[in-house]
Amino acid sequence: MTELAIIGSDIQEVLGSATALNILFGWPLWVGAIVTILDSFLFLFIHYFGVRKLEFFFLMLIAVMTITFMINMFKAEPDAGQMAFGTFVPTVPKGSIGAALGLVGAVIMPHNLYLHSSLVLTRSVGIDDLDKMKEAVIYNNIESSISLFISFVISTMVIATFAVY
Repeated sequence: MTELAIIGSDIQEVLGSATALNILFGWPLWVGAIVTILDSFLFLFIHYFGVRKLEFFFLMLIAVMTITFMINMFKAEPDAGQMAFGTFVPTVPKGSIGAALGLVGAVIMPHNLYLHSSLVLTRSVGIDDLDKMKEAVIYNNIESSISLFISFVISTMVIATFAVY
């Protein structure tokens, strides 16, 4: 069942990427899908040289994405008071249910189904040493918390920008 969930979420991401490339560059959806598939092979190629290099590559992509979303949000000048209110009192304004559903689809993170568990497996920890296992769990929790916080910040920037327009 997990495999079917991963396949289903990957199809969604390929179609989403193809649609984004269509919007940005006017490429046909099939071209965007092929580019998205090819970038998956790029990730596998980088992984061949080591997990740390792949992690660094993703860190750079996430940094670029964060910076560009931040610039976009500051240009949009959202109301900080409304953002704070919406953080603690979630609402869906009248007439925006379609946009809200699209946003939910955009922030689903199916990679969590397998990425973080895979990262744990790349750490060489002796299963016989309980202290080392506890330490590995602590560091994995820290890593996952940082990832989720960055994802929260990026999602907040996207939502705030979207709300202005």
